[in-house]
Amino acid sequence: MNRCLFCAVIALSSLWGSAAFGRAQRPPSDAPQSSAGPYDTASFLAELHRLAAVLKKNPSTNEMVALRDSLPRRWTVSTPEFTCSVSSEPLRNQLTSLSASKALVWVDHLAAEVQASSSPQTALPQARSELNRILARAEFAAVRPPSAWDLLRERIAVWVGRMLLWLFSGLDRYPIGGKILFWLILLGVAGCIALGLFRFLASRDRMAALPPSVSLPASRTWQEWVRAAREAASRGDFREAVHSAYWAGIARLEDAGVVPQDRTKTPREYLRLVAEPVPGELAPKLAPREPLAGLTSRLERVWYANRGAGPEDFHESLRQLEALGCLLE
Repeated sequence: MNRCLFCAVIALSSLWGSAAFGRAQRPPSDAPQSSAGPYDTASFLAELHRLAAVLKKNPSTNEMVALRDSLPRRWTVSTPEFTCSVSSEPLRNQLTSLSASKALVWVDHLAAEVQASSSPQTALPQARSELNRILARAEFAAVRPPSAWDLLRERIAVWVGRMLLWLFSGLDRYPIGGKILFWLILLGVAGCIALGLFRFLASRDRMAALPPSVSLPASRTWQEWVRAAREAASRGDFREAVHSAYWAGIARLEDAGVVPQDRTKTPREYLRLVAEPVPGELAPKLAPREPLAGLTSRLERVWYANRGAGPEDFHESLRQLEALGCLLE
């Protein structure tokens, strides 16, 4: 494919140069050599660039004649895939007519075409794999041929539409039947609305009839939680000791009426239930916000994040339990 493309480019360049710039010329003084080369693509491009550099210097008449006489009749270009011949006749004609600018245009155009044709092309298998990868994306998931189920649904929809068209097209011939059908449709719509409203009201009544949730009493007192925390600390399980100390604090706040007896709440929900005193008012006798915050953060770090606990964590938890009003021995 590259061979055909390259040869086609060279042929079109030669024809374009002959048609665009051809006119009556005087014959060259000396017969040029028949061919030069073979060149590869890089060396042929270098030769074209050399010719362009000469033409850009506004050569004199003698220099243009000498350049024309030095040109071969054709260049032979050889690559691993093909070998072809490029005629220099269009360039010789422009040099014979002493038109350096048009000769430069022809050389630059040929160099650009050779450069473009020699650039690597994407292989067809790679292009196919890239296309398959793009089409496998989620946005192209719906781009597919219709399935058997899609075709069946389309046929059913066409059949239903045909039946409705046949039914309504005959209503003008039977006005009484049309009125009956109209009222039947109206009653059906009203019935569907009434049924939906009834089900909505019935569900609200069932929700209102549910008994309020009963808060279960705590299974342990704060003294029992403290005893469990000390037993865990004595056997070196400080993680469990911190956990039991936290729930001892919660049980103490439940006894004091600061938080409800509802063990379904999370530690952060318990912390939000403990409000700070309003500025300007006397603080209550029990100020649980700060010690509960310390117990909560330590529980999250040791129990939930599992970052490990030591004796200092347990002793700090006991200190915060005392701040909550727990009388520790």
